[in-house]
Amino acid sequence: MGYYTDMLTDTAVLKTVNGADENSRPNIIALDEIDCRIEMKHTLTVNAQGQQLTCSGRLFTEAVVKVDDILEIKDKEFKVINVNPYYPLASTVCVINEVYFA
Repeated sequence: MGYYTDMLTDTAVLKTVNGADENSRPNIIALDEIDCRIEMKHTLTVNAQGQQLTCSGRLFTEAVVKVDDILEIKDKEFKVINVNPYYPLASTVCVINEVYFA
């Protein structure tokens, strides 16, 4: 149980992706239901390559999420476009991830 667990009142399905198959479809290697806090709001974000992207929303979770993974929220699929991990001041252990999706 983490520090933010009580605030993570929503759930989503995380589809972990590892590359693509021969038809350029994502190769899903795992499905997990994660606890999260979802905020649906169109905003701009900057990814790791410095590109400015429009996102459909963001969520906060203690689960490990990476760019290009797929989130299923209320029967709709969204692609993860940016992940910002947050660390406490005196530790190297990630406490929570801020995940932007489109």
